[in-house]
Amino acid sequence: MRTLGAVFLALGLAAGVTASAGSAWAAKPTKSGGTAPPASAEEVNKLKAVRLGDPKAGTFKWGDSPDQVIGQVRTAIEKKYQPRIADASADPGMQQRIRVEMNKEMDSVAKSLTKFEGQKSGWDVSIIGPEFQQNTGEAVVVAKEDIWTRYFFFFENGLYKMFLAFNKDAIEGKTFADFGKDMQSKFGKSREVFRDEKMKNGVRRLLDHYEWNAGADRLKLVDRSEFYGVYCLVLNDAKVNDRVIAKRKIVNPQRSNHDALVEAATQKEINDRDANDNIIDRITGKDVKKPGEERHGDIVVPSPSTTTTPTPTATSTPAPKETAAAPVTEPARTEPPPAEPPARKEPAASKTSKASKNSKGKKNPLEGLDL
Repeated sequence: MRTLGAVFLALGLAAGVTASAGSAWAAKPTKSGGTAPPASAEEVNKLKAVRLGDPKAGTFKWGDSPDQVIGQVRTAIEKKYQPRIADASADPGMQQRIRVEMNKEMDSVAKSLTKFEGQKSGWDVSIIGPEFQQNTGEAVVVAKEDIWTRYFFFFENGLYKMFLAFNKDAIEGKTFADFGKDMQSKFGKSREVFRDEKMKNGVRRLLDHYEWNAGADRLKLVDRSEFYGVYCLVLNDAKVNDRVIAKRKIVNPQRSNHDALVEAATQKEINDRDANDNIIDRITGKDVKKPGEERHGDIVVPSPSTTTTPTPTATSTPAPKETAAAPVTEPARTEPPPAEPPARKEPAASKTSKASKNSKGKKNPLEGLDL
């Protein structure tokens, strides 16, 4: 049952990601005609603000290096904690705890820098899985903010894209269409992009994303709710994004029809055994097999009718005295042993108990197991 459940889980996972990341690999989105309407430049600048929604505090610029972006994020985090530190001025112990919390958040941003150089990681099967490819000069830095988690994407060491995944609280249970209306009230009217998804009874048309032009930039609202429960804004430098796509086609020509999350769900070997259920055995150097995993040779059961004790003759020579290396033998008998009674048919329970030992007297590991 566990194996069957794993198969259904893999199929369901693949189906879920197909719907949520369809624009990445499933069906080619179909646009509604014309160019995407322009987005509000003021609102787009707010997305680039170092401090959430405050462009006056500085903005991230395309082409910034990972170190520059991490430095700006650290500055924003420090400013965020300053009011709390000031409020705790009468309590040095509380101030110290706040500073420890602040430093931990800043360190997590620095440690999040990941260069996609061919190594497999959790990012390949995450919400940003369709947003990058391996061995193409791409990298990411992650920072958590009030209403979203912001992913900074780099190409050849320069910032070219920001992926903003809204928190579930910011969505408030709205449908993608309703949330799209909210974003259009902020950025202006968008173009709706649909995709065709094959079904048993035909093809259904689904809303894939909304998009805007923002000068040299492109802005999209994408749906990740089916698998992750959130919606995301994607802002990128259009020219650099085109270069990234061109390099991906050269480096990974087969990737256009694949997705890492689906591959992980459908190609991973299905095994109903917990990978850590023998962790103690591995530490102690022992490996205890589960019932049914260990294989044994055929069990040989001696038959009473054929196994008899040889009868010594009257001319038998007495055995010499035992030495240290001589085997212990039974003293010779002067008369034949009494004849064995005829073998009687034993009940099934008796045969089972005899079959529990092999010819060398080893106990059958399946003895006592209720089948």
